Order: sequence, then structure tokens, then C-alpha cells
Amino acid sequence: MRNLTKITTSLLMGLVLVAGLAGTASASAPTIDAGFGKITGSGATFPWNQYTKWFEYYRNYVNPSRFGTSSASKFVLDYTGGGSSTGINNFKGSERMKDTQMFSGTDSVLSSTNRSDIDTALGTANDYIVIPATAGPIAIAYRYDGLKQKVSATSTRTVAATLRLNGAVLCDIYSGTITRWNDPKIKALNPLITNLTSSTIILNGRSDGSGTTFIFASYLAKSATAAQKNCGYESNFSSNSSTAFSATAGTFKPVNTQPGTYFGAMRTAKGARAIIGGDGNAGVAANIAATNRSIGYVELSFAAATGLKTAALETKSKFTSGANRGKFNYVLPSATAATAALTAAVATEDPINPSTSYVQPVFAAGTSSYPIVGYSWLMVYKSWVSGGTGASKAQVQGLIAFLNWALTTGQSKLYVSDGIVGYAALPVAARNTAVAQLKTIKYDGTVLWP
Repeated sequence: MRNLTKITTSLLMGLVLVAGLAGTASASAPTIDAGFGKITGSGATFPWNQYTKWFEYYRNYVNPSRFGTSSASKFVLDYTGGGSSTGINNFKGSERMKDTQMFSGTDSVLSSTNRSDIDTALGTANDYIVIPATAGPIAIAYRYDGLKQKVSATSTRTVAATLRLNGAVLCDIYSGTITRWNDPKIKALNPLITNLTSSTIILNGRSDGSGTTFIFASYLAKSATAAQKNCGYESNFSSNSSTAFSATAGTFKPVNTQPGTYFGAMRTAKGARAIIGGDGNAGVAANIAATNRSIGYVELSFAAATGLKTAALETKSKFTSGANRGKFNYVLPSATAATAALTAAVATEDPINPSTSYVQPVFAAGTSSYPIVGYSWLMVYKSWVSGGTGASKAQVQGLIAFLNWALTTGQSKLYVSDGIVGYAALPVAARNTAVAQLKTIKYDGTVLWP
């Protein structure tokens, strides 16, 4: 049995979280021409709560004279969600570059097919930018009424339990190898919990193409054992066993498909119960909250909003000194732990270049780094033109102004639910590079923000 140590639970609130904003790009923005109308995006639900908070704050406190709730007199910021696959499809769809589809959100890295299809739709290669807008932890949320643990190995007193898990066990749960709560592998990670029963694990996932699934699959690919490549790496799911797969350069291909499809054949072959699908992060969180002894993955703010407990996950790094030397640490999802992961990952991974790198900062080094952390990117068209039903110059200027604020001052305005900060500020270098990308956007051939 592995050595177990403390669970890190600290949360960093308010502006303290983003003290690192010093040195970020200028908060200035282009002048917005006279006008009004919609500025609408669609896609990933992972950042939904953060985007909603930003929209409200921006129209109420930053630019209330130009932004409001009526598109007949002011600019209205809106986001329709639908999942990362929806965002990517809408970006190349018939509404592209209209006020109903001015930008898209995705937590999934664009595939070569995605990029080719977008280039074909736009008529020009790479005529758009992809920038990170926010980041945050994905929680393993669960409902297990009355779960208790002893306060110590020698004590008889019990308190409410916090479940501990790792990538290998989560892989076995999703692939159908572990189906009961009292499985020996779960008990080994939770020796102080006294009442894990033989009841079936009610497993939840997304029913749509999801960037949250992509991030979760990325985590499984990096954290599960060498024999578990079927959890996160592209493989053959037509039978109980995965094909031989080597994690060599160029083979890392997490998926954003619904887990019912992704793990379906493996679970069926093992006689495991089907995964329950939910629409978006909100749908998955609601399903977990409605059913005792259920578990699934959602962005932290959705778990907090529905009052769900979250599991502490084993970190990638062991302690290197002191009394806990050589022991694993278990960390709860929090903005603080997400920031630690982002900081550890950004030194070697570039979140501005998702076309060539799988850069979600999952399973980052460090005993304080929460293992499932992801960026949420925005896709924005670079070459806008006047006429027809397309967005006006003023609408595009309004989008740039808002995005610049969100990438600078807005990084300190993080969504909070039930006292829990659900997202983390982007690393300074990523913010600076993203703002620089905004300055490449043109209207009728002229850069809008020189």
C-alpha cells in the first residue's frame, strides 16, 4: 500500500490569487465606433461560469455606456455553450463571422482535420487566432451519503470522509475494471474510510463532444499505468483489451468524444454498467447530485454550485525531503492548486500554440499541483469584412475591447461559488502573448488595434 500524507485544501480568494498581474499587457483597448448589436460566442461549457461573470462585470462596471442587455441600443455579450465540439463546428458553420457567431470556445486541441475544415470554410489558411482565456481545475465530484473515515489509524472516532483517488484507479473505474465502491484498489487509497460498501459505482460523463472530456482523457493518459493506455491514448476500443500502444512522440491523442462511446466497448465486454451522460458540465453535476453513490468529472465551479464533494487526487511528485520524503501527496481541486500546476507547466509548454502541441497542463510536477487542470481557449476570426450580414466594425472592436480587458484586469475577477474560487488566472506570459494576438485582427484589411 502506498504511503499516504496530508490533503492540501487551502483556497486563495480575491485579488490575492492574481497578485502576479504585475507586468501584464496594457489594459488599453481600441476605440469602439458608434454602434450596437450582439457579440455572441459558443462552445466549451468548462469556462461558462467565468465568461458569464466577466460579461456581467464588464457591462455593469467597465463599460456600461456601451454594453448592456439590449442589443437594440447597446452591445450585448453572450455565449451559448454546447460543448467544445459545438464551438469548433459553429466556428466553421454557416453563421460564422455574423453577430451570432463571432468567437468560439474550446478546451480541446484542434485536430489537423479541424484546422483543414476551418481553413476551407474561411477560404484562407490560419485566418484566425486561438488564445487561452481562462484556466481551472476539473474536479472528480461525487455523492456518497454518510461516508465516514477515522481521524487516525488508531482512533475509533470518525468524521466526514474525503475520498482519495489516482489516475490508475480512475482509469479502472471508467474502463469497467472497477465497478464496486469497496474494490480493494479504492480501499487501498482510503484505509481510514470505514463504510465503503459493495454498492455499484454510478458513473457519469458527458453526452456531448467535450473539451472537459479531452482534459480528463489527457490526465488519464499521463497518470495511468503503462498498461492502461486505453484510458487516455488513441487506441482500439472494439474489444476488452487495447492494442499495443507506445507513448512516443506524436502518438499522444486524447479524445473529446463522450465517454459512453469512448469506453463503451470495454465496459460492455466486462459487464460493467453504462456511463450516464449529461449535457455540459452543468448536466453532469446535476446527475451526480441527484443520485447517491455516483461520481464523475466536472469543472470545479459546477461541483461547488451543486454542493458536491470532490476527491483529493494523488499528485505526480513525491516529497523529496523531511518526514514525508518519498511519500505521495493528495490534493483537493482549488484555484491555488490549479495555479501551482499552471506555473509548473508553463515553463515547458506553450498554451498559445495548440495547433502543434497538446498543452493542457495535466499531471504537472509538484506536490501542490492539482493533477487535472486545463486551459480554455477562444477562437477568433482574424480577417473581417464589411457588408452583407457579417458583424460590423464596431462589433468587432467591442469584442477586442472586451477580450483585452478579460485577459488583463479581468483575470482578477474570478468566479466564486459557495466560497470556492472556480478558476485560475493565466500565467503572465500567456496573457501577454494572447493580447498581442488580438492586435493582428483586421477589418477590411486594416488592423483594428495597431
